[in-house]
Amino acid sequence: MDTTAPNAQTVCPGYTAANVQETTTELTADLTLAGQGCNAYGNDVKDLTLSVQYQSQERLAVRIYPKYLAPSNQSLYILSPALTPQPSVGYGASWANSDLTFTWTNSPSFQFRVARATSGDVIFDTYGHKLVFEDQFLELVTNMVPEYNIYGLAENLRGFRIPNNFTQTYWNAYNLDNDQELDVNAHSVHPVYLETRYGNGSNGTSLSHGVYARNAHGQEWLMRDDSITYRTIGGSFDLYFLSGSTPKEVISQYQTGIVNTPYLPAYWHLGFQQNIQLEGLMSDLDYLKMNRDFTDNPGHYDIGPGKEFLDRLHANGQYYMPILDPNIYVPDPTNASDAYPTYDRGAELEAYIRNGNDSFYYGVQWPGFSVFPDFITPQAQQFWTEQILAFHEKLAYDGFWLDVNDATSFCTGSCGQGRLEENPIHVPFALPGDPNTSIAVDYRYPEMFNITNATEAASASSAMMSQSSMYPTPSVTPTPTVGRTLATPGVRNLTYPPYAINNFLPGHSLQKQVISPDATHNNGPYNSTEYELHNLYGHTSGNATYNALKAVYPGKRPFFINRSTFSGSGNFSGHWGGDTNSMWGNMYFGISQALQFGIAGIPYFGVETCGFNGNADMELCTRWMQLSAWFPLYRNHNNRNTIAQEAYRWATTAEATRRIMNIRYSLLPYTYTLFHKANVAGETVLRALPWEFPNDPSLKAVETQFMSGPALLVTPVLAPLATNVQGVFPGIADGTIWYDLYTLQKVNVAAGENKTLDAPLVHQPIHNKPVESDRGP
Repeated sequence: MDTTAPNAQTVCPGYTAANVQETTTELTADLTLAGQGCNAYGNDVKDLTLSVQYQSQERLAVRIYPKYLAPSNQSLYILSPALTPQPSVGYGASWANSDLTFTWTNSPSFQFRVARATSGDVIFDTYGHKLVFEDQFLELVTNMVPEYNIYGLAENLRGFRIPNNFTQTYWNAYNLDNDQELDVNAHSVHPVYLETRYGNGSNGTSLSHGVYARNAHGQEWLMRDDSITYRTIGGSFDLYFLSGSTPKEVISQYQTGIVNTPYLPAYWHLGFQQNIQLEGLMSDLDYLKMNRDFTDNPGHYDIGPGKEFLDRLHANGQYYMPILDPNIYVPDPTNASDAYPTYDRGAELEAYIRNGNDSFYYGVQWPGFSVFPDFITPQAQQFWTEQILAFHEKLAYDGFWLDVNDATSFCTGSCGQGRLEENPIHVPFALPGDPNTSIAVDYRYPEMFNITNATEAASASSAMMSQSSMYPTPSVTPTPTVGRTLATPGVRNLTYPPYAINNFLPGHSLQKQVISPDATHNNGPYNSTEYELHNLYGHTSGNATYNALKAVYPGKRPFFINRSTFSGSGNFSGHWGGDTNSMWGNMYFGISQALQFGIAGIPYFGVETCGFNGNADMELCTRWMQLSAWFPLYRNHNNRNTIAQEAYRWATTAEATRRIMNIRYSLLPYTYTLFHKANVAGETVLRALPWEFPNDPSLKAVETQFMSGPALLVTPVLAPLATNVQGVFPGIADGTIWYDLYTLQKVNVAAGENKTLDAPLVHQPIHNKPVESDRGP
């Protein structure tokens, strides 16, 4: 922490509201700096506009943005509705029939509150705090009730209930050293939270509400004991408040009223995507020639045999989904044999992100120096669709999984400028199979693993020590780090802004391992930079890929999962949790990650079952296969330098997998119905216990059990060497009856009891309760 950094709440003057105008649906006002500007982390914006809209009975919007906007500065502050949905006032809405009220004061400066109309309970309260609005720093503080319970704010790896001493950072990035590090920013941005307060309603019932901040800039949410501080390094305040009042109602209101409901996957998408009871097969980069998109790898994945293989898959009712990366290799201009027509076509269409001098931006990706399609432009959509259609003519794939679209670049800035004749270069770190390195084998194993077990990893410890000093020479230089920069009047520092958000990379750099923030996008008169659009690259590249797949499969629902997502991405894609580690702790937090994305509106979620990095052993993989059988996306995928971990590799794992998959497949009509309800009404598929039983405060932090829909309770084993597991059975005091799904016997359990359940290695406890039958909405 920089102790010399100014405290904006202390040094800034706040704003004063004037010229207040009210209609039945909207309040507007002018906001003007209430004193001398502070320029704490940027240039103060003197004049702002306040707009408060009663958009529906359950939704209230508060927008604060610069009063004077022009094409030259609009994209700095306004997130276009063409990029992600922006709701508006609905039919019949007015302040008179709203669940929520908005009140404000100018004493001592502009502050506001959002409260429930019936009870007066305040759900968002900036009283006692100043509004800060600069060109590179915005801050808003809301007072919170003691020991508040909030959930959501995807994505990172952490517990289900967000601690009251936690900072959530949003700057999409690929953590190359540890992609599943706890508590740091990851691949997706979903700035929406659900808060539940117990004992505020009648008869001791809980009340829940939601808050969504529609902003794509780098940002932080600082959860502290009695407040939440919201900071962003650009954009505007574009806030939406949802009245709930149950957790499920909040989630539904967010999805149906703001970001649009999740897409409905095809039925086969719910099958297993590898091995036992195979529905689909996925390929990583191995199928590509030198990691270049829309190619085949001669001698390994030739197009000819590939077509024959896919014909056999399709004849069996099975499917094939290869990886796709949104980076395009730039051929060596001095070497005719290095020609790459895909690049040439994109260059012809001017479809790539640029530098400030209008040259193409050259980063580094798996193929070498690469360019990145500018997916906010129509020419990039045309280019992407053409390539995807042409590749399908060569190889009849059935969908894609889109990777490294954070967007990742393994060098600083446009490092390929003047160096294209060096292509194809190597990424600046060792890769499995590189010559003169033993990184071809990953010797990491899960917690509690006995490394002397010769059947799993003979001499793993000594081998790991021997390889620790062996690395290939990097081909490009790493990112430098600098300290906090000072605000300069009239100047925006895009690469190292004056306020450093808590990005996990050294020096909190916004340049490291991503497209540089000063790269430019060709969106007409607005001349946006990556600084404004970085967190949207995954969303826009995903949308472009989905549009192209619809051209391949008109009238069908293509398979598509997306590594980097934003609010609204669930309308066209699923998501997987990144390169998880083969560790019990990573498996444990996968549950919370899945529930985060339930709130975010992306129910088609899964993880790299058994882990991606490091080696899974038999016990971990068995338990993980059992857990992931409940995640809608079900696949087993690992790194090429680790041991094989298909479920059939171990007899016990194979047996346990067959058992749990028989249950999964028998329940597919039930699961598909849940997805239908998610699609039409914003309901959830996987559910946290406090969502189904919202009036029991003892469940508020339960993250070791979850529900599939309203009927099924899953109690997975999440620790090694266990033959039993403890679980709670909610609702007993209210008459809920639970049954063992295997024996159909009633569970004898007292209200609030933490019951010990038998869980031998091939068995996962599952219970069900009766629910009312309906035909759906």
